[in-house]
Order: sequence, then structure tokens, then C-alpha cells
Amino acid sequence: MALPTTYRLYIRLSRPCRIQAGRLAPHRLPAGWYVYTGSARRNLVARVERHLSRDKTLRWHIDWLLSRREARVIHVSLHHEAECDLNAATGGEVLIAGFGATDCRARCGSHLRYLGSQPPLQIPEGAIGRRHSGTIALQTAIAQHTGVDGGARYP
Repeated sequence: MALPTTYRLYIRLSRPCRIQAGRLAPHRLPAGWYVYTGSARRNLVARVERHLSRDKTLRWHIDWLLSRREARVIHVSLHHEAECDLNAATGGEVLIAGFGATDCRARCGSHLRYLGSQPPLQIPEGAIGRRHSGTIALQTAIAQHTGVDGGARYP
């Protein structure tokens, strides 16, 4: 089975922070949980790995958030649904209009949603305190979609 083209990053912001993502106006974000929905038609794994890396050029809106020490990707999920369809089915609150959605034709408003102070149900038990939880979650998600052992790097 082919890898999905849509991904979700579940992000924990340990304390409030102020960000300015690209050309968007500066915003103050409260501590808590966020979900970012993105897509990559090609090289999805490389895209998510890039997001998980701290050493990168800031290119996409999500890079500005993930470059903050307060922000940590706790969980990654991969999906076959279209990015905007998956985003539309997401609850939460839009705090930064246009975030991750400058090329969005479905008028999502934002591909970053604030979920509140409680961990979302999608977060696996034990993931919050785990070191490199985003990378481990990505490996697990790939294994689930490809049948390749999670200990292997990637297909």
C-alpha cells in the first residue's frame, strides 16, 4: 500500500509564546495542545522529518512554531484523506487565521488548531514524557501503513 499524503502533528506548547510566522501578524499562543494538518504529495516522510528537526531554514508557517523551545511534537499520524477534508473534521479553535493555509482552496481558515489544555485522545499513553516522541510516532505510523517493522528505518 502506498504511503498516505496527509499528516497531522500533535504539538504540545509547554508555556505561552509569541510567534510571527512568515508574513502573518505576530500572535500570542497559549500553552496547551495543537494539531497541525499538512500534506506532501511526494516525500511525505522527508517533510515530516524536516518538521521534527530543530536545525532548519524557516520556510513554512509551522517551522516558526516548531522552532520555539516551548513547542514539541508529541505525536504524528498519517492519513489518506485530503488535507482540507481532514482539517475540516478537526475540532479546536483557530487562533491564527491563514496559518498553514495560504494555498488552501477549501477556505479552511487555518491548518493549525488549538485543542486546549488536556492531551487529545489521539496521544498514546506514555508519549508525553518520551524523548524523541515525534520521531518514534512517525516510525510507528509508517509501520502501520506499510507493514514494515517499526525498528526498520523507512521503506
